[in-house]
Amino acid sequence: MANPSGGSYREVLSRHAARHLLAAAGLARLSMGMVGLALVLSVREATGSFAAAGFAAGAFALTAGVLAAVRGRLIDLKGHRRGLWVLGAGYALVGCVLLVLVITAQNPVALIAASGMLGAVAPPVSAATRTAWADMVGRGPLLSTALSLDTVTEELLSLVGPVITGFLAATGSPVIALTVAIGLEALAVGLFPGGSMRTAAAPTTTTGREGRRLHSSLRVLIAAGPALVPLLAVGIGFGILDVAVPALALQHGGTASAGWMLALLPAGSTLGGLFYGHRTWSSPLAKRYRWLCLMLAVGFAPLPLMAWEPSALPLLFVAGLVVAPTVVTCYLLVDEVTPDGRKTEAATWVSTFNNTGTAAGSALSGALVAGFPLVVVFTLPAVAVTATTLGMVLWQWHPARSGAASGSVVRPVRVPRRH
Repeated sequence: MANPSGGSYREVLSRHAARHLLAAAGLARLSMGMVGLALVLSVREATGSFAAAGFAAGAFALTAGVLAAVRGRLIDLKGHRRGLWVLGAGYALVGCVLLVLVITAQNPVALIAASGMLGAVAPPVSAATRTAWADMVGRGPLLSTALSLDTVTEELLSLVGPVITGFLAATGSPVIALTVAIGLEALAVGLFPGGSMRTAAAPTTTTGREGRRLHSSLRVLIAAGPALVPLLAVGIGFGILDVAVPALALQHGGTASAGWMLALLPAGSTLGGLFYGHRTWSSPLAKRYRWLCLMLAVGFAPLPLMAWEPSALPLLFVAGLVVAPTVVTCYLLVDEVTPDGRKTEAATWVSTFNNTGTAAGSALSGALVAGFPLVVVFTLPAVAVTATTLGMVLWQWHPARSGAASGSVVRPVRVPRRH
């Protein structure tokens, strides 16, 4: 199953432009980790309304998520460098407009609209990075190592971003934090390596192009859909815990401990991702993904115990151990069932499903915490992950079948039959 002498992180980082790629991705993820809180604090300061601040952050998240595949398709068509520069220029321009509106304390509607526009043009650096790793190291065992390193970096920066935002807002102002967040995204686009990283996809048709692009995009989503559903459930679980854990902390003395409690899950994910990426795995991706989803369900199952016994909090760390390996394998699986020229678009669907689940989980948890015992709320992540895992195991989904169902745009993958 696994070879401990497999992929080496040093070997990944020794590749040409690898450090530039990791730096660009890191800055973009730090920016995205900052911008949500920076928007809330800035709009709140400008308008005096938390409602307006929430709507602004929601508008950014909504357009960033809903239009992610469109931006990913632009990257596939124009190439990594050109596509990101186009979106980066738009992001910087809209960001400047938003900053002016915040500083001049304009009408909340204008701030919400500008926030939505900012999300609409957010460069998909993370998705482009994951397809760029495949171009850099090939689609062999080393790709799993590269994606594990990439995912672990993302986990760590998701913790650092809000902390930096809070520090800048406290020592300076929320506008400074928002300015830094927007500037980091623009800098990330400028640092993204070009050259031979990726070329634009050649058009495949000359007539009815737009209609066929839309149809092909839907086929990509249908082909990758079964692999994406567990990530939706993981997102729901994370969203629920983002609200339920602070509620648990408040119930046992105050919210000061909520930060380190929430950090246990990504800490476990980081350790699991490092271990996973250091091995070469010989099992078929689809089979491995099912086992990881099953392990994820086992890890999430005991979480309701925390509502009764706070000393069970280390269970969050245990539950996180399989998260990064599951995400990495999902990216590998989606990449394998997606045709060339659609891979960045497909990678954006992974983050879209995960982020949509997180938003839905947060909203659901916020409504339930007020009226139900915490044990009920902590049960929901386990239920969501277990249900999707059982669906994956019982359905016995194979990439080859998905490709056949979705048309010739998907490359078949050989999966050995079990006897």
